[in-house]
Amino acid sequence: MKLHTFSIILAGLLFFSSSLDAQLRWDRFGERGPSGERPGRVLLHERLGLTTEQESKLTGIRTAHQKQMIDKRAELQKIRLSICEEMRKDAPDMNAIEELVKKQEAVRTTMQLARVQHWNNVREVLTPEQREIWQQHRRGFGEFGDRRWSGRRGPRGRW
Repeated sequence: MKLHTFSIILAGLLFFSSSLDAQLRWDRFGERGPSGERPGRVLLHERLGLTTEQESKLTGIRTAHQKQMIDKRAELQKIRLSICEEMRKDAPDMNAIEELVKKQEAVRTTMQLARVQHWNNVREVLTPEQREIWQQHRRGFGEFGDRRWSGRRGPRGRW
């Protein structure tokens, strides 16, 4: 009986200690710390040593970009639904589908160009020293557009 009780207590301790460790652990693959902020973002922010003016500009740049991307993602979803709707028909109109696919690719191209412009806008706010730190940080996640994250969207930058 004592061995059984000891086993239950030990299992409970292991479970709670691993759960606590998972809650407090900070890593760059999306787990959040106690503040809710992603640790990679906090560390980069601290390493850059941004001025209040730079913080303000970068926040505005990020917000504008996020709004633009929300609109573009919604547009893509609508196009995908239109393609599915056309494909469900008894006699799908291949010309309509082709136009929708072209429209879809045009939106994707616009999104890619907006991301490049966003990164350039961020870069322009930083000093040469800050740019070097930022570039070193980016290299840790692969070059722009590199999707090495096997099914994941990958880490997102602070700006």
